[in-house]
Amino acid sequence: MSRFQVYCGATPERFVQQLSHEQNWQSLTHQQCVFAFMPNSRCDIGEHSTLFASPNGRCVGIFSGKLFNFADLTKGFATELSTSQKLGVLLQQLHAQHGASFPLSLQGFFAIVMVVDGKLLAVRDAIGERPIYLLQTPTSVVISDRLAALMNNPDCNRVINPAGVSDFLSTGFSPFERTPVQGINKLQAGVTATVTPASIDSFHYHRLRDQSEPIPEARCIEQVRAALESAVANRLEANTKTGLLLSGGLDSSLVGALVGGHQLTAAYSLNFGQEYRNELEFSGLMAKHLGIPARVITVTSDMIKAKFLQTATILDEPIGDPLTVPNIIVVEEAAKEVQLVFNGEGGDPVFGGPKNLPIMAFEAYSAGMQEFSREDMYLRAYNKGHEHLPRLLSKDFQHQIKQYSSSAELLAPFLNDVSFNAYLHRLMHINLRLKGAAQILPKVLKASEAAGIAVRSPLFDRQLAELAFSLPPAMKLKGSIEKYVLKQAVSDIVPEAIIDRPKSGMLVPVHYWFNKELRAFAKTVLLHHNAKIRNLIQPKALQNLIDFKGGGIKPYYGDRLWLLLSLELWMQAHNISDGL
Repeated sequence: MSRFQVYCGATPERFVQQLSHEQNWQSLTHQQCVFAFMPNSRCDIGEHSTLFASPNGRCVGIFSGKLFNFADLTKGFATELSTSQKLGVLLQQLHAQHGASFPLSLQGFFAIVMVVDGKLLAVRDAIGERPIYLLQTPTSVVISDRLAALMNNPDCNRVINPAGVSDFLSTGFSPFERTPVQGINKLQAGVTATVTPASIDSFHYHRLRDQSEPIPEARCIEQVRAALESAVANRLEANTKTGLLLSGGLDSSLVGALVGGHQLTAAYSLNFGQEYRNELEFSGLMAKHLGIPARVITVTSDMIKAKFLQTATILDEPIGDPLTVPNIIVVEEAAKEVQLVFNGEGGDPVFGGPKNLPIMAFEAYSAGMQEFSREDMYLRAYNKGHEHLPRLLSKDFQHQIKQYSSSAELLAPFLNDVSFNAYLHRLMHINLRLKGAAQILPKVLKASEAAGIAVRSPLFDRQLAELAFSLPPAMKLKGSIEKYVLKQAVSDIVPEAIIDRPKSGMLVPVHYWFNKELRAFAKTVLLHHNAKIRNLIQPKALQNLIDFKGGGIKPYYGDRLWLLLSLELWMQAHNISDGL
């Protein structure tokens, strides 16, 4: 469900009439803009999400999220001002002082859409915890925190953007500004956009930087520990039943340790049945270490079938990660007894986790190799559909895609960004800006809000990320030891068995499911004569994939089937046409 929508254009009365068909919208009209906000008390715990207006009317808009330094920034403001008025005064003052860079003064996670001194601005926090989407039409622009809200707008034609779908099939999500829907773009993390019905002018107010000066290891560890403690403390809420999404890996374990077992109601972990590999040994060990109950939620293939379409609706954008449906299920279980959940998302992007080693090795040993480019190698590392697109996609669809910049072309500036001294930091920057802000953070936010609870991802913290980039590369990747400084920083509060275990990730048994009990499900959905993707995919290639034949590594056939099911069911859930 959308939390906010903003209209700017010539016919605001039509937008207001559209909102009137839904209940509970609070609205505020200013100049040619209509700001609409729908509060949710179950998800706004400790947040400042609200409509706001400065007393002089020069700063009006919507704020969704939380400011950790709000009290400090508004110290000295008139006591008779309400919180929303203080927000308006604060943002007006900061904008007057710093222009488009004003969000640098704000610590927290947020999406802001506001008119200040006659300008319509859309602002996304530095790390990207809150999404913002924009629909441009010939006469208006509509802004929302949900893609679906814009697809429901009468001016949206509900047709796929071929390039956006190609991005999705290459990576499993939509990494760039373009989305899989024609006419709708997303705001990147760390951006202030000046918006008119005719244009969107983006300014990157937040840029990560590394440095070449050596820092003693002990000092690195000390700084990381302090930043971790601050990131967690800023996200804790008093008198709130709090849970932990615990995989048994380092990241979720250290977050649990920093929150403290005395503040946690329970830990929630996934399992896929005794016949499949799991991490319950480690999640159980950490739950016992924290002294909290370990709730194990077993997800079966029947549950996947029953929940897949609803998941496509909840997630708003197509996401081809096999953990999406299990994540929805585990958060729904957690919501039965807690109001807020912490997770360990962010440790890999911020501290140089998996996928970096093979790409770093390619960079070191690829001199003279012409077979793959940097961009090709990076996209292949997702093990989704990138290298299979030429034989997977129909000729008509491939012809459409060629009219746009490719995923590799949009990725190139990140991989060749000479502002970073270390190649590892370029990879971390991509993983944070693209995968973190475009896939991980929107996924956990939308899943938790659909379940009616708040979520916190303390490892996706601006100050923590800035610190991580400032540390020497060897503090992130020391030989073959990933996230070295992170492990050292929490070695006294996380069991050694978890610190020393190799990274494995939560493996959903899609290869086995699609080769057995989910095979009929895949055939029924993907080979149906009314399938939404029937004109996008080569029939023979699709049949081969369902039969576990054709090119590529067999263990990833299941991942590619999940990818195509995610696209098909997303198009069904939101009634999107292929445009062919």
